[in-house]
Amino acid sequence: MKRLFTVAFATALCAAPLAAPAQSAVTVIVNGQTMNFAQPPIVRAGRVFVPLRGVFEQLGATVVYANGQINATGRGRTISLTIGSTQATVDGQPQTMDVAPFIVTDTTFVPLRFISQALGASVNWNDSTSTVTIAGGGGPGGGSGGGGPAPYRVQLVSVSPTGTVYGTMPAIHFGFDHRVRFETLRVRIDGRNVNSGLNQSGRGFYISPPWPLAFGDHSVRVTGTTFDGVTFDLSWGFKRVPG
Repeated sequence: MKRLFTVAFATALCAAPLAAPAQSAVTVIVNGQTMNFAQPPIVRAGRVFVPLRGVFEQLGATVVYANGQINATGRGRTISLTIGSTQATVDGQPQTMDVAPFIVTDTTFVPLRFISQALGASVNWNDSTSTVTIAGGGGPGGGSGGGGPAPYRVQLVSVSPTGTVYGTMPAIHFGFDHRVRFETLRVRIDGRNVNSGLNQSGRGFYISPPWPLAFGDHSVRVTGTTFDGVTFDLSWGFKRVPG
């Protein structure tokens, strides 16, 4: 009898599903600023979820939440989500998400990529470092020259490349929603200063990497000061893939 119990117990252990491994911590960077959430991001179904208010507000939107309904307004856009539903509305048009918002211990989590893109921001995922980089959509403001609050937040209004590229030395273009001082601009690709090749055309700027880029994820970081003395630190990413 004891032997039968032992065999049955061992069989049950083999049949039981294995516990999912603990997921690695996810870092979220919005316009060059690393986000600190009260509750850490959660990965479900291959998607990154973040606490509701932190990401909306960092992207320049205001949020009203009641009875499972999430309504956000920002940058001339309106977004409506419902807890537990993959149906959403963006600017009055129905959208279908592949994942739904949910609640964990009184904290509402929303899908980061969908929210960011709905607010006009670009999103890049670095699998090797579990980092989400978001550009645009109302990034962090810079301090004014006198140390007081900034009169506005500097934003990227044109960025390329984003997503995937095939060339070894892709041209990098970017522009701002305010006039910036060329002499204050500092551009870094993957953390390396590339200012010597920076050029300006109107209110836009362009540069090419001075070295061939390897396959994989790459980041661009731009810092500087506007003519009004507002500083900024913005970034975005892209990925080079075999052509």
